[in-house]
Amino acid sequence: MGRAQLQLLNIVRNLSVCTSQSQAYFREWSSFVGRNLRHISTDKGSDIPDGDLESKSSPPTTQNETPASQDRLEPTDASITSTGETSTPPAPRISLDLLRRRTAQRKDQELAEKYISPEFFPPMGRRSRLLDYLERQDCFKRRMVLRIPEFYVGSIMAVTLADPHATGKTSRFVGICVERKNFGLGASFKLRNVIDGQGLEILYDLYNPLIQKLEVLKLEKSVDPHLLYLRDALPEYSTIDPEMLPVPHPSGRPVPVNDNKVKMKPKPWHRRWERYELKGLDLSEVDEEKMKVAEKHFLPEYKKMDLLMMYPKYPLTEKERMRIEREWEVHENELRKKTDQGGT
Repeated sequence: MGRAQLQLLNIVRNLSVCTSQSQAYFREWSSFVGRNLRHISTDKGSDIPDGDLESKSSPPTTQNETPASQDRLEPTDASITSTGETSTPPAPRISLDLLRRRTAQRKDQELAEKYISPEFFPPMGRRSRLLDYLERQDCFKRRMVLRIPEFYVGSIMAVTLADPHATGKTSRFVGICVERKNFGLGASFKLRNVIDGQGLEILYDLYNPLIQKLEVLKLEKSVDPHLLYLRDALPEYSTIDPEMLPVPHPSGRPVPVNDNKVKMKPKPWHRRWERYELKGLDLSEVDEEKMKVAEKHFLPEYKKMDLLMMYPKYPLTEKERMRIEREWEVHENELRKKTDQGGT
């Protein structure tokens, strides 16, 4: 017998010794656990019913033997073990992508319930955080004097402005909000109305010190980021009564979205609106050839995912967003204290 065969034989003998020792250790451990369980069951026998002790002390059944109670079991969704406990099936696993999607939806829902004006959330790229912070503080000071309600593109608003040339030193304009842009102290919005058959648009700075009152007559949202195409639409979509009474919006309910299709005037238009992928336009009267040409001007998918194009419009980080939310909560608490002191 060679040296290699002798070494292999020694290795096999050592393995057999180890397996036999491990089996012996396992038998001792199982017997020790069984004795302790019997002592525990006998010490706490008053708490356990007699039927459970009998069922635990009874010898295990073989494969051919079936207990009598098993014949009387009814088929249910949860399986019943030999000890009488019901074992429910394991819960389905949730993927990580689904969990992230749900958390994002929950955050969006919380932000929708807690409204924060969008000019406080500038894009992350090419801006100074210190400048944004100082502008936010000035915005909060202005909001302590002027009440700026919640409004969106598509809401019907009324603005009362100090005008030294007017008869009552003030002028009031009612219109639909067609655009809202810029951030911080430079935030602005544009109202449009048709008066005597003539379209009229006025651009207001949101934090203009000449504004005396801001009213939201009807709170609505548009499906598009702007409504500048109302310039080329039928006048009925922009005509609003200057004496319109406010329509109250119940608190706690979501803001309604106006998804009506706007019919356009015959061409020529100010812009080729069919090339902007707008959802609120009725383009049924546009020729198919022109629509095919317009589809070539749509932004391709690879440009939508271009990081260089997304960077100037990239949203804030979660840390900066939470900081702005805390500043907004402090401002709301101060405003609430001021209103309470004024009411008393």
